[in-house]
Amino acid sequence: MKKTTLIYIISFLLIGCSSTQVVEKSSKVKSTKVDQKRNKSKAVEYFIDGNVSEMKGEYAEAIIEYQEALRLDPNAGIHYALGKNYFRLNKLRSALQHSKSAYNLEPENVEYNFLLGRVYSAANLIDSSINVYSRIIKSDSTQFRAYLELGKLYELDKPIEAKKVYDRLLELTGPQWNVLVRIADLNERLGNVEETILTMKELIELNPTSIELKKILIEAYLKTAKYDEALALTNQSLELFPFDANLLEYKANSLVQLGRWEEGAKEYSGLANNPSIAFDSKLQIGLALFRQSLSDSSLLPYAKDIFTKLDKDSLDYQVKIYLGEIAVKEEDDSTAIENFKIATELAGWNPDVWMRLGGLLFDNQRYTETAEEMDKALKNFPDDFVLNIYMGLSLSQENDHEKAEPFLKKTVELQPEDLTALSAYGFTLYSLNKNDEALQVLEKANTIDDTNINILGILGLIYDSKEIYTKSDSIYNRAVDIDPENSTILNNYAYSLSERGLELDRALEMITKALEQDPENSSFLDTMGWVQFQLGNFEKAKEYVEKSLEVDPESATVLEHLGDIYFKLGEEEKAKEFWAESLKKDDSNNELKLKLDKGTL
Repeated sequence: MKKTTLIYIISFLLIGCSSTQVVEKSSKVKSTKVDQKRNKSKAVEYFIDGNVSEMKGEYAEAIIEYQEALRLDPNAGIHYALGKNYFRLNKLRSALQHSKSAYNLEPENVEYNFLLGRVYSAANLIDSSINVYSRIIKSDSTQFRAYLELGKLYELDKPIEAKKVYDRLLELTGPQWNVLVRIADLNERLGNVEETILTMKELIELNPTSIELKKILIEAYLKTAKYDEALALTNQSLELFPFDANLLEYKANSLVQLGRWEEGAKEYSGLANNPSIAFDSKLQIGLALFRQSLSDSSLLPYAKDIFTKLDKDSLDYQVKIYLGEIAVKEEDDSTAIENFKIATELAGWNPDVWMRLGGLLFDNQRYTETAEEMDKALKNFPDDFVLNIYMGLSLSQENDHEKAEPFLKKTVELQPEDLTALSAYGFTLYSLNKNDEALQVLEKANTIDDTNINILGILGLIYDSKEIYTKSDSIYNRAVDIDPENSTILNNYAYSLSERGLELDRALEMITKALEQDPENSSFLDTMGWVQFQLGNFEKAKEYVEKSLEVDPESATVLEHLGDIYFKLGEEEKAKEFWAESLKKDDSNNELKLKLDKGTL
């Protein structure tokens, strides 16, 4: 009896618990549905508030509202709204995150795809953006906006692909102004001038009053040598815009290109005298004629006339530059230099003007002036390679190697692989008896160009002076193989051999060839004398060395050589006179001092 009752009670409790659980579950489902409905309703409110803020341009406030909406109802539309507003604020990471979420939830939604493509593009993820627009087009070939965006992306580094996309778009839509403009620009970049002409004609048909389009078409005609078409369109355009400087220039250019020089020159001269045309336009006209004169020198006087007229009414440095360039073409370097000097005074901030002046002065061997002008220039541009090298080379040409050294060192620091800088610096170091430093610089230069005769010549001299003859002979032989007519190499190698009494017949042959090229060269004459001395031909030696001394009476080496020759000729007192004279010129010659003390060779 007790057991049965207990079972009944337990069963009742289980049934009661079970029914309670069912009631609770049902209640929870109803409650969840109610909450979801309430959340969605609240999310809509937040979304509407966000939309209102967005319409006011208050994008940060809109984002706050959309975030609340997303928390309550995470759907694709809200992700899209957030992505769009983050994008407007240029917060690309967040924009990309929400744009991707919108796309992942609804991949077929075109607007979501377009937003994702724009965000990828702004984040410089070009390939990803291209994939998005390509996917849109694949899904729906009538999405013309996608073609345009895809073409713009390809324009960056695949102009041919961009043109294919735009051509396809025109096939689908017919002539479109914005597409044709982009095609015209691409054709210009690709050098497809003929296609540019066709495109510009289509654009002009859409907008026949556009003078800018006509100018582009005229320029294309000029580039393709269609001068008659250029002139016809220019004359037509001038009827509406008779004072347009560009059109007047095109007309003059067309006439010149057609060989109608006088008519073209008159047009240009008229432009230069026209008070209604701005100075800059006149300057451009003069420049155009000057450029044209580079291929036809008969036009140079006309260019000069225009710039001379401009020079009377202005102090523009560009006018002085072109007058200088015209003077260079006329081989009037003095006038060119005068104009460039004035240009540096007017535009001292322009390093190119200083470089041009330095180059002209240096080429005219006006080394002192070059150094003076470069000194002014380097105050403003201390790290300019060209200015430093003109300064260093000018000082070096004046044998002021001590002053030249820091400037040439600077050039090597600025451009460590430049051969001119390395060879000039190496020569200056050699001239300052800094042979070890010179070798380091010149060997580097030789690794860059092992056929440079100037570098080989200085290397030969240095190794010879250090009595490393295997090295110097090897270098001289290589130099002679490269340039068997180089008189300086022939002289230096011949002198080196004669000093050592080696291969005198070969030395004689080399110095003979050198003297044939430069019979009045003091060094060459002395070398010939010394080769003859070593061969025992003392009278011949005397003849050449005396002639060398006539050319350069200050050479200590030549004076010593003449003393040695007189000694061999038995005129010992005369020999001592020349030795003593040589020592006055170079009192560091210890071997000569010993020779004088002993009174013998």
